[in-house]
Amino acid sequence: MGQTCELTVANILPPFTVLLIVVTTWSTYTFGHLLPKLQHFDEKVVCQGWFQLFISQYLTAMLLICYSRALLTNPGEVPESLEWQLTGPEDTHHLKTHERKFSGQRRRCKHCLVYKPDRCHHCRVCKSCILKMDHHCPWIMNCVGFRNHKYFFLLVVYSMLSCWYIGITVSESFWQSAVAETTTLHRYLLAQCLVCSSVMGFLLTFFLSFHSHLMMKGLTTIEYCEKSAVSKAGSKAQSQYDLGKFGNLQAVLGGRPWLWLLPLDPPAGDGLWYVTQESSGSADPEWTSQSWIENS
Repeated sequence: MGQTCELTVANILPPFTVLLIVVTTWSTYTFGHLLPKLQHFDEKVVCQGWFQLFISQYLTAMLLICYSRALLTNPGEVPESLEWQLTGPEDTHHLKTHERKFSGQRRRCKHCLVYKPDRCHHCRVCKSCILKMDHHCPWIMNCVGFRNHKYFFLLVVYSMLSCWYIGITVSESFWQSAVAETTTLHRYLLAQCLVCSSVMGFLLTFFLSFHSHLMMKGLTTIEYCEKSAVSKAGSKAQSQYDLGKFGNLQAVLGGRPWLWLLPLDPPAGDGLWYVTQESSGSADPEWTSQSWIENS
């Protein structure tokens, strides 16, 4: 079952828009702000320019690497093995899924004709069942799921940092252009860079705060929406997969904290099995051996 997200104009337009904004902002910042600093007669200004060049280019490079990995990495799909097919056995000892229908039967997908693992949902855009599906993101033309959730989260982190850093540092050149003699085009491009980076940084801060909250609670976006819809008034959405703050961080960013901020070392496991609060203390080796905890 391969992922079949069709390459249509509607699907390609959002990633194209993202890349256009990145290239435009980066070009204006580099040639309109950094280059004049590097050509300045004052050595302190030149040193400041080299420092800002290193930081901004590093953040931009990490942004693009995380973006490409989030876009190109398959988020994870239900395997083609017999036990997950509707034609396979109804239940086995090795398929102890926590999430069931009200009738007690295993969840199934009528489109893909497979049984759904825990936290798996069908994406109508990708036409596939995605493991630990968070949501379908049109900006990366891909679903955010088990295998690329870390790259998506880091993409938001480095996008926010890039926007705020560019916005704060370019403001100096913008205010100087308001009092010093400069061309109208140069002043306009600096203003555009300042406004675009500031607005995007502001929006991304709220977006990152929301996804950080979900990660710390052990929730995906879909689970948050589902639990919020059925929760009682005044109660908060809680996840049965909440393993504490450190465990939840490992479930998204991987088992090695020193690699959390790098687009490497995704979470261990296959995305088919998850430990819950109830089963985390289980001594059943056949259950816990499938979890990411043992491999982290």
